[in-house]
Amino acid sequence: MNSSAPAASPTNWEWLEVGIASGDVLSPGSDARESIFRFVRADWDGLMTRRLLIFTTDRRAAARRTIFELLDELCFQNSDWPLVADAAELALSDVDPPVRRTAARLLVNTAEPGRAMAALTASTDPVVRIALVEAMPWHKVLGHEAILERLRADPVPAVRLLANIAVFSKDDSAAWPVLDAAIRADLETCAGVLDAPGSRLPETAGQHWAGALTRLDREEDCCAWTQRLTNPAERPEVRREGVRMAVAAMREWRAAPGRVTPMLITLLKEEPSEVRSAALHAVAASMTASRLAADDLAVVLDDPDLGTVAAIGLGSIGDHRAVPHLVRLMLADSDEPRLARAFRAVARAGADPDAPVAAARQILATLPDSCSPDLPMRVLAAFGPAAAPAVPELIARLEGAENDTPDWAFYVLGQIGPAAAAAVPVLRDYPTQGAASALLKVTLDRAVAERYLAGRPEELRRGRFAPELLTWLAEHGGLTVRQHRQLRSLFKVPGFEQVESAGAVWLHEGPAAAAELLEVLPTYLSDDLCGPEALRVFAAMGSHARPILDRLDRFIASRRRAGLNIGDFDAEMRADEMLLAATLAARKQIAG
Repeated sequence: MNSSAPAASPTNWEWLEVGIASGDVLSPGSDARESIFRFVRADWDGLMTRRLLIFTTDRRAAARRTIFELLDELCFQNSDWPLVADAAELALSDVDPPVRRTAARLLVNTAEPGRAMAALTASTDPVVRIALVEAMPWHKVLGHEAILERLRADPVPAVRLLANIAVFSKDDSAAWPVLDAAIRADLETCAGVLDAPGSRLPETAGQHWAGALTRLDREEDCCAWTQRLTNPAERPEVRREGVRMAVAAMREWRAAPGRVTPMLITLLKEEPSEVRSAALHAVAASMTASRLAADDLAVVLDDPDLGTVAAIGLGSIGDHRAVPHLVRLMLADSDEPRLARAFRAVARAGADPDAPVAAARQILATLPDSCSPDLPMRVLAAFGPAAAPAVPELIARLEGAENDTPDWAFYVLGQIGPAAAAAVPVLRDYPTQGAASALLKVTLDRAVAERYLAGRPEELRRGRFAPELLTWLAEHGGLTVRQHRQLRSLFKVPGFEQVESAGAVWLHEGPAAAAELLEVLPTYLSDDLCGPEALRVFAAMGSHARPILDRLDRFIASRRRAGLNIGDFDAEMRADEMLLAATLAARKQIAG
């Protein structure tokens, strides 16, 4: 836990010094950072800002790097900040290159474009000039066309490359081949320059180029350049840029994995190198590419450096060959973020549960009964009834719970279902939603759900537990009049409640609700969280959902990925792949 930051005063700045020295002020959610943002927003040129500016000339380079990064994040909400722009301009002559890069970006973000352009004209420092050109909002710069034309002949290769990228226009496609050729000529020289410490994103030269190609929707050209750049005759730096361009293409266009994966497979067959490693990571990032390269990923499973990536890629598509390797990762306490999803995928694909369940039990046996580690619990939940051998360990978690409610144990027992009957007496001791959910799924006793709903008002507004119970009752005998009213009250609430109650509405009301469902649910089809549930409802409606086919067909026919906002480009790509697969499956059931 972070300690609370004291109130700012001229005699009590120790917390600020500690936060800057440790870098804590750059950690989202830290007390020091929250206090700084609160004080600065209250008075942009006030005491806090002036205190921060003292650190811009601190003797420690690390402190200066931290403070300029913090100021750059603060200026996101204040693009006209002359006081900070003054400090940024002074720092353009700092002895530390990362400080100069960040200061240049900060100057662009806090000063008028004319002031930033004056700094660009005056500077002879390649570090500063590259950073200014990269950050410059060229559309706001007076006479930017002529300026960019001059910069295309600049003596600094990275400045030339960035200028050529900035010149790209969808209205002048005739100029694209010349610009591409100029960028290609400087690509190798720019290796390691644009993504140096203190850079904006940071993106490599190839990623900048790929960004321009994707913005202009140049799918054919982008895929063609990946082939050229990864040619064995090219230097490794250029070949890695080709792989990065392939990644950008797959993230942007749905057909791209089919176009670039054969090239990536060829790279996987090469001798170990950074290029081969980058190709493997690229393949494993996409579920479509992983399916196309499944046999080649399987060959790499025992590689000490790349086996983990291959196992995650294979596991994510449900390939059983990954299971032993996933189990070893779990036992090794791997922090691989996609590991739980990989286990869920292989479980859904019918993988043998014995080894994963035994490994999860082994981990639980080494920990106190009050501890419910996330990954083993997720693995047990993924295998559902096949995880029944773990019921004794789960009961121990219920009996040994101390300060926290054993929600994971409840969830896993519910996923196991009737095979967890031995846990019923302990579950009855817990008056919580999690326990009630598990009890319902283990006993299949309607009375459990009915008792809970009877204690709730008829007009429900929020919460995801009531839709779960009402859906279960609708599937197992139907709803009472009061329960139907509760269901309808939830269906009126936009968001998760509406989507998760829609299936029960269809089950209970049938075709009479079709028009209403067809009006409400399409709103959620492009949502990675709610979309799959909306599609399941439409699939259940069968021919009654045929009016939605045109909408589904437009989504299926789209060349580009859905505009999801998850915060991770690769996760967004995989979410689109899964949503597309779910849409195709639903369409098949609806069309009959």
